Amino acid sequence: MPRPYWCLFAFALALGADWKAGVAKVAITPRKPLCMVGFGARTKLSEGSVHDLYAKALALEDRSGRPAVLVTTDLVGFNAALARNIAYQAEKQYRLSRDRLMLNSSHTHSGPALTNPIVFWGSSCTNPEQWRDVEEYTREVEGKVVAVIGAALKDLRPARLSFGRTQVGFAVNRRRMTEKGIVSFVPNPDGPVDLDVPLLRVDSERGRLRGVVFGYACHASAVLAQVYQFNGDYPGFAQQWLEERHPDAVAFFLAGCGGDIMAHPRGTVEHARNYGETLAAAVDKAMGESLASLRNPLIPAFEVFPVAFARPPSRAELERRLQDKDPAVRRHAQELLKMLDQHGRLPADYPFPLQVWQFGQDLTLIALAGEPVVDYALRLKRELGAERSWVAGYSNDVFAYIPSLRVLQEGGYEGGGATIGARLPGPFAPSVEETIVGKVHELVARVRSKK
Repeated sequence: MPRPYWCLFAFALALGADWKAGVAKVAITPRKPLCMVGFGARTKLSEGSVHDLYAKALALEDRSGRPAVLVTTDLVGFNAALARNIAYQAEKQYRLSRDRLMLNSSHTHSGPALTNPIVFWGSSCTNPEQWRDVEEYTREVEGKVVAVIGAALKDLRPARLSFGRTQVGFAVNRRRMTEKGIVSFVPNPDGPVDLDVPLLRVDSERGRLRGVVFGYACHASAVLAQVYQFNGDYPGFAQQWLEERHPDAVAFFLAGCGGDIMAHPRGTVEHARNYGETLAAAVDKAMGESLASLRNPLIPAFEVFPVAFARPPSRAELERRLQDKDPAVRRHAQELLKMLDQHGRLPADYPFPLQVWQFGQDLTLIALAGEPVVDYALRLKRELGAERSWVAGYSNDVFAYIPSLRVLQEGGYEGGGATIGARLPGPFAPSVEETIVGKVHELVARVRSKK
């Protein structure tokens, strides 16, 4: 290459090499048949796997020398207790503060069950011995996630980061208004949806691809209950496709605000494979196009704050529910009565973890807990600037659907009906959206003001 162009190229590499990055992954596929989670219709244990499930870690270090680590997993979701244990070990072993550890799950509905003190995940477990296996597996996952964090930190080396976005169109809203009210799990092509695919490219200082993080707002439920083989659904297939095409790189899927979004049509492993390959091909194409360099520093923020529930049911109402025809309603009432007997009251709010990572002035990564509906991503990108905002869900604690005010008022499964599957008193209060969005604005203002 002529000397002037080589000088420009070398100068560009030098500008981009003030980051360090490390990548690592570990298989977390259960080694024996285990209860599956995601669909209550399943009636037996797993029967092998379509492909391996993984926990992956991306460590990033700016000029300050303080690293941050993103963990992604092919799991239904970390609960608060599991996330707390992992964060404690990461701080103890690696001096990684809580605001610098982000835990996200793809929310695959074809993965193994995990112990969860809050949620009665629709699971194929039917006896105590099977649940003991789940407890053992959960401890195994905890250890492997802590270890993969350490492996990524050990792998830190000079890197260049760049950001861009593309789109894919297989996601569709799954709530439809009818004369009888909201019906869930049916395609609504006129409903809100977020088709954006944000992506973060990680290169070595010489320009070799080392990793790519990409997101999408769509439930990982393209494979339905009749399949008893573990798989990562479309996110798993997308990551597999990218890693086969780029064998020296690790692909990370960061689940978006897809609480009320599904792939359509769906049902089989082939559906998931096709969607995954469509998503991966779009990411691969976008990586070859013009991406914006991300500059230092990485400014993190993490806060846990209360999100209020609506007025809880009375003891008399719960006792009436014990006679309901629906066994799920009866179980929920039984659990709430136990809470009343033990504590004298039902919880008035839930401790909601929120995390923000600010990359220079170029990108704001917002990680919401629970299963937020798509309204959150659309609103936050509109209010904070769509070109430099990335909104993820399923982060740090997956405990319930997080409805917007619109979804809450419409009702239905995501609006509050799903809370009968958890040890929660009922729907959130109408203040839920403004509480969460207001706190996001507060944290974003905090990290954007720092240099």
